[in-house]
Amino acid sequence: MSFAVYLQTELVALSNEARRKYPNIKEAAEAVIALSRNPEQIQGSNLATVLSRNQDVLKPFLLACETKNVKLVGISVGCLRELISHRAMPESKIQEVLKTLNDIMSQGADIQLKILQTILPLLTNYDVHGDSLAEALLLCFRLQDSRVVYVNNTAAATLRQLVIYIFEKVGDEDLKRQALEKNTTSQGQEKKDEEKDIQLSEQEIEGQLGPCALDAYMLFRDLCLLTNAEHARFLRLNNISRTFGLELIESVLTNHFHLFKQHKEFASLLRGSVCPLIIKNFSDKQDFPQTMRFMRVVYILIKQFHEILSIECEIFLSMLIKLLEPEGNVLWQRVLAMEIFRGICGDNALMRRIYKAYDQQGTSTQIFGDMISAIGRLSTEKPQLIGAGSFVHDISEITRPSSANERDNGENGAGGLSIATSTMRIQCVDQLDKADPPQIPETYLYYLSLVCINSIADGLASYIFPIVSQALLDQQRLAQEQQQKGAGEAGDSPGNSSRPVLSVFPDTNSLDFSKTNESNDIVLVTTMAESAWPGLLAAFSYFLGSNLDEELFHNVMRAYQNFTSVCGVLQLNTPRDAFLTSLCKNCLPVPPALEQRSGQPTGSNAIQEAAVPNITEKNMYCLRILLNVAQYLGGTLYDSWYLILETMQQAEHLLNTKLQRGSSSGKKIPSQGSSHQEADVLALLNSFKQLFDLSTHLELSSFKSFTIALCKLGAAGSGLPFSDGKGSTTTPFLRSLRHVNKSDDKSFAIEKLRHILLLNVDRIASGEKGTTVWDIAVGYLIDTSNHPLPSIRIRMQACDVVSDIVLAAMARAGQSSIAKQEETEMRVMRNLRELIQGHSNSLVEIQRMGLETLKKLLQTSSQSLSFGWGIIFEMIQSAIGPQSLKASAEPLPEHGGAADESGLHSSSTGSLKPTGLVRIAFPCLQLITDVLSSLNAKNLQLCIDTLAAFGYQTEDLNISLTSVGLLWNISDSIQKSLRELGPSAEDKEASDMVSAGPGIVEDIVLEFPGPELSSKNLNGLWMLLLFKISTLCSDMRPEVRNGAIQTLFRTVQINAMSLDMRSWRQCVWKILLPLLDEIEVASCRKVEEVPEPAPTGAFVMRNDSPSKQWDETHVLLYNGLADVFQKFLLKLIKLDDYLEAWVFLMEYLETASLFSSPDVAIAALKGIQTMMNVPTVKDDYTTAKSDLTADERETRLAQLWDTAWLIWERIGCAMIGREPSLGARREDYNARGRPMTARFTQETLTEFINIMHQLYPILANKFQLKDLHAFLDVAYLVLVFDASPVYRPDIDYLSPLQVSIHDAYMLLNLSMIPGGPAAVLEQLAHQFLLAFQGETGSGGGGGLSNTPQNGAGPVRPTYIALCKATVTRITSLLDKFQRDKGIYANGVYAKVLKSLGVAMRLRYNCPPSYKHLEDIPLWKTATAAFMESIRNCMSIVESLEKDIPDAPFFEIWRELVVICNGTMAPALPIPLSEMSLKHQAQDESFDLVYLHSLKTKVFFRMGYHRVPKETLSELVLILDHAANLYIMSTPAMLESSAVFPPASSTTHSSTPNIHNQRHHQIKSPATATADESHLDIIQGLGITLHSTTNTMVPVRRERFAFACLEILFDLCSSSRHEVPAPGILRENSGLNGVGGISNNSTGSSQNGSNNSGASPVEKELQIRTAKMAIPVLMQRCHVLLDAYSTDQALLGKCPFPRLRHQEISLVLQRLNELQLVPGILLPDGGSGNNERQQQDIDDIKRTVLAGTTAHLFHLYEPLTDAMFCHDPEVLLLLKACLKTAGRSIGITK
Repeated sequence: MSFAVYLQTELVALSNEARRKYPNIKEAAEAVIALSRNPEQIQGSNLATVLSRNQDVLKPFLLACETKNVKLVGISVGCLRELISHRAMPESKIQEVLKTLNDIMSQGADIQLKILQTILPLLTNYDVHGDSLAEALLLCFRLQDSRVVYVNNTAAATLRQLVIYIFEKVGDEDLKRQALEKNTTSQGQEKKDEEKDIQLSEQEIEGQLGPCALDAYMLFRDLCLLTNAEHARFLRLNNISRTFGLELIESVLTNHFHLFKQHKEFASLLRGSVCPLIIKNFSDKQDFPQTMRFMRVVYILIKQFHEILSIECEIFLSMLIKLLEPEGNVLWQRVLAMEIFRGICGDNALMRRIYKAYDQQGTSTQIFGDMISAIGRLSTEKPQLIGAGSFVHDISEITRPSSANERDNGENGAGGLSIATSTMRIQCVDQLDKADPPQIPETYLYYLSLVCINSIADGLASYIFPIVSQALLDQQRLAQEQQQKGAGEAGDSPGNSSRPVLSVFPDTNSLDFSKTNESNDIVLVTTMAESAWPGLLAAFSYFLGSNLDEELFHNVMRAYQNFTSVCGVLQLNTPRDAFLTSLCKNCLPVPPALEQRSGQPTGSNAIQEAAVPNITEKNMYCLRILLNVAQYLGGTLYDSWYLILETMQQAEHLLNTKLQRGSSSGKKIPSQGSSHQEADVLALLNSFKQLFDLSTHLELSSFKSFTIALCKLGAAGSGLPFSDGKGSTTTPFLRSLRHVNKSDDKSFAIEKLRHILLLNVDRIASGEKGTTVWDIAVGYLIDTSNHPLPSIRIRMQACDVVSDIVLAAMARAGQSSIAKQEETEMRVMRNLRELIQGHSNSLVEIQRMGLETLKKLLQTSSQSLSFGWGIIFEMIQSAIGPQSLKASAEPLPEHGGAADESGLHSSSTGSLKPTGLVRIAFPCLQLITDVLSSLNAKNLQLCIDTLAAFGYQTEDLNISLTSVGLLWNISDSIQKSLRELGPSAEDKEASDMVSAGPGIVEDIVLEFPGPELSSKNLNGLWMLLLFKISTLCSDMRPEVRNGAIQTLFRTVQINAMSLDMRSWRQCVWKILLPLLDEIEVASCRKVEEVPEPAPTGAFVMRNDSPSKQWDETHVLLYNGLADVFQKFLLKLIKLDDYLEAWVFLMEYLETASLFSSPDVAIAALKGIQTMMNVPTVKDDYTTAKSDLTADERETRLAQLWDTAWLIWERIGCAMIGREPSLGARREDYNARGRPMTARFTQETLTEFINIMHQLYPILANKFQLKDLHAFLDVAYLVLVFDASPVYRPDIDYLSPLQVSIHDAYMLLNLSMIPGGPAAVLEQLAHQFLLAFQGETGSGGGGGLSNTPQNGAGPVRPTYIALCKATVTRITSLLDKFQRDKGIYANGVYAKVLKSLGVAMRLRYNCPPSYKHLEDIPLWKTATAAFMESIRNCMSIVESLEKDIPDAPFFEIWRELVVICNGTMAPALPIPLSEMSLKHQAQDESFDLVYLHSLKTKVFFRMGYHRVPKETLSELVLILDHAANLYIMSTPAMLESSAVFPPASSTTHSSTPNIHNQRHHQIKSPATATADESHLDIIQGLGITLHSTTNTMVPVRRERFAFACLEILFDLCSSSRHEVPAPGILRENSGLNGVGGISNNSTGSSQNGSNNSGASPVEKELQIRTAKMAIPVLMQRCHVLLDAYSTDQALLGKCPFPRLRHQEISLVLQRLNELQLVPGILLPDGGSGNNERQQQDIDDIKRTVLAGTTAHLFHLYEPLTDAMFCHDPEVLLLLKACLKTAGRSIGITK
């Protein structure tokens, strides 16, 4: 709440409380209330101001306090506090208020507390001085004596605040006074005053001091007096507690020590009062509280006033040092003294001042030295308490407890120092509340001594380090300024100046501290360090050997590090090295005594491994400290580096051993402690690495020392002698740890050398000083690699380091100037060569690693490498033997086989060269090929020779293969260079002079002494490269030679366009064509050495056999040569010896195709195919200068094609074993004793035929009939070649060979070859019959297949697919060349019909037309082709009457007869069990279509006058035979040759015996039982009826038979009806399909028409045909009617079978409709030439038989006999026939 509200509330409470008993108080309170409620007062501050002006504002409160009423007094005191706090009390009332407070002090504890709360704001808000102040302080002192604890404490606290406030006001007063007197007081007077003696009188003091200062002076004086048990002069107080007085004195001195330094009056109090007080009481035996407080005051005096109290402080320090002695001093006193020393030692500035004031003077007591000595003596009093020596014996950390305290204290029962047990939560000197000495740990005193030692070292470091850092920064800033100034003078832009950064390895030796402001202090610190280091080293060593906990140990090591660094910075080398030596020893554990005096380990390896000490955590921390020191002092260590590096080497070994032990301990679940330990070890190892990483910051001189130290360390470990110019190899300072350099370990020194040299390669690779470091380090490493004394592993490690350094140096060499680059590169190359070829007894692994280095060097620096290529090739060639180098220069190298099993080959020096170097050296060549532009001509030649040598080496196949590929890269580079240079004038002149004519071909140049890359040298290099590749083409390893062949031809093909004619001739005759003989010779020699396995009768692919491998080589060779000749044929024909080259290659391919394996033969034939591709005349040919005109070019090409055609025919004749028809037989094939192949594969034959696909288009314009016959003969014999080992299935698809032949036929342009179509058709006719070779000889059996029967015998072709394709081709050729006379005149058409007839006659006995893909049967295919052929060809045969001789004409009709006889038989074999009725119906429908074609093109045309009568008669009989609808299965019909006698007269005796012929020609498919037959003669009406009870067997093709019967009627009809019977007859009889064929006939109408409009030739043809057909038709009708009549008598009213009913109905219908050709039934056939016969016939009969219905009269008798039938339909037809007959002669209408 606000002040006004509070005041009003309290006043109201006070008024209410005093309302009755104290009215005056009530009135005074109400007056104040009214004053506070004045409406003019709004805010509290204004109220306080108003109240402070009113003298009566305190009246109610003072009156209330006088009443001594507790309640009223409490309210009043509270209101007084508030008024004072808000400065609302009149200042004149202070004395009255103090008196009132003093009066009510005895009212109780609560009132006393309120009094204390009131006094504090009273003194702080009002200026209280003099007696008032003393009275207020006295009041507090009195309350401080209260027995109430909280009142006592509150009073003490209030007094402390008041005392502090009083002295604070002095400071404020001084500031005001100084500001006021600033202009009036001179500086000289002040200085004079300060120099006066501080001993002043009381009057002087009171006159000089201000009110506040005077109050403070008198107060402090009284405090000293009261503490010293004397009477106070100002406070009017007799005594106070000494402890409280000392506390107040301490607080004043602590908080306001500057007042004592500013005011001499106060300083006089220190010397006159405080120091005597301390000295007096120090000698007495005091209790703990007083002594402790005295110690605190002493510490303040020493810390703050030792300069003005020099003698007194010296006394105090001596007393403190004496207190440290164990004699006569209790523990707590010594502890208090040590705590004071801890404070002193912790203040670095104080220590320097003490040392300067006492030790440096030389006359005073050596306080600093005595203190260190005393602390050191104290530390060693009881070594067992702190476990001294435990660090030395701490070997195993496996059995340690987890916590640091337990680990250190619990080991072997020894004591120790730790924060937990050796410290106090509150130090003794700070325990102000204790009346008795506290419980002090026994080791607390030694803990304090440790802290003091640490503080001394840390204090020196905290002072010197900032100075050194600033000096270094200033030095660097100055260097930067000079550098920028130099850059500005040189004209370069200085750029932005960056802030200097402190170097990692500062060179403190170069610092000049004499020019700094702290130069005196630095000298002081230097003398301090030099004075203190023996004692500090002893103390540090003692504590490091004690059992310290982790924190304490870290503190000691930090101090150790700081002091060592201080010594190093101050160039105190002796103490620095002493501390470093001690530190290094503490970094390593002492190993157990398991070694002999000689230092060599004894026992087995396991014992030695177990004897390796385990590094502890303390050791590890010492190592961290050592690293810190080394990092800070690295720039000044120089020779001391060896000590540090040796320690790091041994420590790293122990750390790695620790890791290995932890990983192999077998714990499945590692503890958290072990994981932390492992992390610490790894972190420490990383710190090791970081130290070496920072070596880049070392000055070059320091870095040289660092490098030499590492070299000496490595030499000491490996036993290699090493001298740095100062002495021999240094001996390790710990001989017992020499076991870290075991032979199976890597060298620590060498590994670190690698690291630092790589980091500093920029500095050491160039420059005079840098090269010194390079020579020292790299020389040592190379000596180690090649020296036999070090272990193999160390030698390999050194070699590896050389590799890395060399690579790094080369990577940076390109950034230097040309001179420095050359120097660096040559130095690196010489070092590398020395490494690889240094000693004859060097390790192979060293050589390998050297070559690996060379490879890496080329990988990284080959682009920038400018020098040393000769050394590089020398190093690469050292990896292979001289045999490979020699072989690469031989035209035809010979190898004895695979590589030597020993794996060694001779080196160039005669020593054995181990295997493996080739694999390392070869990648170097690969890299060189990537930078070919950097090589001159000489180097290119060396590169080519070296690559060829690597190609011939037999150690690694892949290298040989890659060598070949790299040669191609070089070729591409050479050609690119040639294109960039362009043809020189010399080359053009040489190209013009060397024509394409014959002559001696120039040899290939093998050496190029000149380095320039001229056009001449480049051309020579390219030819040399081709020659080297060609020598590899006959290598014994198939992969190598195959790769070389491919590379050779690819190289030629890519670059051939840029070759001149001289180069072309050289390439063809010196490189390409000689390959044929070279590879042939090599393959024959190899095949003879490794015989082939015995043949098994089957063709087996043997990819692993030598012959098979050589076959692959030949394949590549032939393909490559063919491609080159084909692509660049227009170039080659410019050579005058082009034909010789062409013939040479073609004959070689011919020999290969006949005398080689199938693969080679195929390749040879494909090569010929490739060469047959006509090259196109490109622009570069037409525009380039050429010696050939277009005509000359065509002439030369024609010679090549003619040669190729003769060779093709010769190859084919040789394959099929016949003499060539065009050229001469070749006698000498130069097959090198190999026999000709007898079993050419189908693939070989296919490729042979494929040649014609390419060759024929070229020769088409001049291809003659003899060429065609030669081709057809060869192709056919190749097609039927039966000695192939394997045949492809050819049922559904054509085999490749058949496809090739078929395609070749399609290519033939027959229109340009007279007689060509006939020749091809004849060939196709023979080809068609190939599918039926197995059928024509045996009367049945299934078709052929590609699968051997019963698993025996070879698979043979079926030619089924070929048959189908041939039919199509025959049809197309006949359609295209149907008017070609040669087809008919030469009997080719007859042969075609004969071939088709074979399939048609076989019908269902044909081979199956498909196996997997459904297709039309072969007989249908042949039938369709037959119908298509006769559709046009029969008319053309008649039209070419004069051009076709009789023999071929008769042959055509003879084949037609054979076909008809074989296809129209009524009893064709039909496999009922295999065919459904649907399929039978479909086949019958197809036969009807076929019959229609025969009808229109054969039967209707067979009356042609050139057709023999016998042929005509046979066709009619075949037709009559096919018209049989059924067969009577009686034995008499099958065995008897007699026929049924005619029904009446003998007029028909001359009718051919159709039944007899039928039964002799056709066998019934069904056999019947031998039923008895009899003849019943019924006498009735004078008619003899013949009857039978035999079984009637219907024919299979019922509709076909009906159609044939109708054709018989059509042949005799003058109108040739298309519909043989009325529609009603067919509907009733169910013959819906009968006559369907006639519906498509052409030339006749449905209702018939006479032949009056026909030509005489056609009439003659019709009459001749009808005359031959009418007897057969009449005989058939007569027999049928007779049989019907006879059977009708037997059957009575029983109906006839369906078939007989349909048959009699159709016959009667057609007889009724038939318009017979006039006169054909006359005996002379209607010619009237025979007069004697004419006379025998009367006129009536002649008239009747010459009419169109003569057949009805001829059959009148059987017609009338049949009138007794019971079938009304038949009866109606009979009547119609008789009516028609009567109508024809006019009897009926």
